[in-house]
Amino acid sequence: MEEKEKNLIKRLKYLTKDAINEEITLNKDALSQDNVDIKRLANEIYLKRGLDVSKLNTNVTGNLINDITLAFNIFKGKEKSIKRKMIMDLIFLVIVIIFAKIPIDFVRDITYDYVSLATTNDLYYTLWHLGALLLYTLVAICIFIVFIRYFNNKYND
Repeated sequence: MEEKEKNLIKRLKYLTKDAINEEITLNKDALSQDNVDIKRLANEIYLKRGLDVSKLNTNVTGNLINDITLAFNIFKGKEKSIKRKMIMDLIFLVIVIIFAKIPIDFVRDITYDYVSLATTNDLYYTLWHLGALLLYTLVAICIFIVFIRYFNNKYND
């Protein structure tokens, strides 16, 4: 197997083995040329099969940054009445994140009684408190991510 075929196979990692073999045989002529761009050829194959490789290659933080940027751009480009609705949605987000802390604190405080019965050391309560705070932080981040994606879908024309 020649070098160009190996590179194309690496680039077509999102396809099945049968689809890769089919595309290799279909593109034998293109691979035999000296000035072939393997990356461009792989992107053409993905587009032909209806796959958007740019969405497949981004990671979670890249998607989140893109979503936040898109939300700010949407906000900048809208008229005042729609901006008011967007601000109300943001206030709703803050309220939801604040109220998400209530059940976590409730469970933390209820379980403190059991921790205090088992031991008199406050270190366990401190560790339990930090664990609950970490859980709340993760919940708040997840709520924020879901809201940003909902916000983009709702207000993006």
